[in-house]
Amino acid sequence: MTTAYGIHLGNNSACLASFTNGAASVIANDAGDRVTPAIVALNGSEWEIGLTAKSGNALSKVIIKHNKRLMNCDYNEEDLTYVETSSSCRIQNEDKLSYEFETSETTQYSNPDNIATKIYAKLFTIASHSMRSEGDLKLVLAAPLHWSNESRDRLVKSAELAGFEVLQVISEPAAALLAYNVEESEEDINVLVYRLGGSSCDVSILKVSGGFISVEKSIFRSDLGGQCLTKDLAHYIAKEVKQKWKLDPEESKRAMAKLMHHSDNCKHVLSTLSSAHVFIESLMDGVDWSQNISRARFENIISAKISAYIEPAQKLIESFDGKISKIVLCGGSMKIPKLQSAVANLLPEAEVLSGINPDEVIAMGCAKEAGMLLDIPEVNLHDVSAEVEFLGKDIYLKYLDQTVQIFKEGTPPFAQNTCSIDAGKDIKDISFSLLDSPEGDEFAKETFNVESLSKPFTLKATLQHSNILLQVE
Repeated sequence: MTTAYGIHLGNNSACLASFTNGAASVIANDAGDRVTPAIVALNGSEWEIGLTAKSGNALSKVIIKHNKRLMNCDYNEEDLTYVETSSSCRIQNEDKLSYEFETSETTQYSNPDNIATKIYAKLFTIASHSMRSEGDLKLVLAAPLHWSNESRDRLVKSAELAGFEVLQVISEPAAALLAYNVEESEEDINVLVYRLGGSSCDVSILKVSGGFISVEKSIFRSDLGGQCLTKDLAHYIAKEVKQKWKLDPEESKRAMAKLMHHSDNCKHVLSTLSSAHVFIESLMDGVDWSQNISRARFENIISAKISAYIEPAQKLIESFDGKISKIVLCGGSMKIPKLQSAVANLLPEAEVLSGINPDEVIAMGCAKEAGMLLDIPEVNLHDVSAEVEFLGKDIYLKYLDQTVQIFKEGTPPFAQNTCSIDAGKDIKDISFSLLDSPEGDEFAKETFNVESLSKPFTLKATLQHSNILLQVE
């Protein structure tokens, strides 16, 4: 028995979802959390992944954060600096990029692909434990829209080394639409997908037409992310500490590491509750810190940055001519109500889709795509396709004395079209010819015996990679 899985691996967190019984659902990790930190640490000679890497004494182990940035083949010096500053290891970039881990026992080296494999291996273990029976773990991954095929291939190889069988790589905005079944819309609509993660932001406008998704416009920003808001909250608490105890946590790397950790937790609590309690044991010079922070206070702290976060979406909307009917919010930082309302106010008449936890949306969409791929007959599941090969011309169907268009140019593989055929009662056999123009030569022909079928009967056409499958029923 095969099970369909979807994974979204981000810079800060990873989410695993499965598709069973016609629905996608998130699988919790061994700590009961639905999202796993995308953090890897070397503690002595032991590797820690996820929550164990994030928690505990951060100064006693070597930590890597934001590894996904360096999985992109087109990374730049800004990405290198960001990852090295966030992590506690050196990055060598001479012949090949590698991390250098210095411990009391030895010095080890690793590269971004190996670190990604360790995170996928953690998710593979979680997926394996969730299975009721043994079977292959078939997977669909999501990659940023601006990534090249080579970058996507690196994600695939890392997941396969961890034990998964990768069916396909789809873009993150497309996965977000799939999670909400937007592709099933009967009308042609435009959708704004706003994703705000821990260290990056991208905004896309996608067109949905007849079940097909196409990207109209997109903006990517690597300087915007929820981490900026966490820092603002940490600096606010540091000022409160300084005012009361005359101690400055900003002068201590250890104190600020603790403040960032607790501020991040506080930020997530305030996304759902009206207040959060922060207690930090031995923050600095043996002083414990205890403080209640209300959502209103947090929103006041981040209010100055709201305009910067909505600027990419505002710019994209202003440059787009069509009407945008829906907004999809995704990314862990979009759980913040203040940011949700700010984006929604840009398009007051658009429907905001936020029923799924924003940091689970993309994984849910990937799981749904995996489920659809496994449900389609005659699909080569060993063929990993990072890019979809769209139909290069219109296709017409000719039968009896009629010619109709069944597929438009730009249609993706596995699209289906049905025609109601009203044939006479005395007709036993009907031939269907496929043409590339209304008056063109036929390139395929198939004859069906329709004598036993009820009239009118249905012809179903399925666009495959190398042919068009015709079925009557």
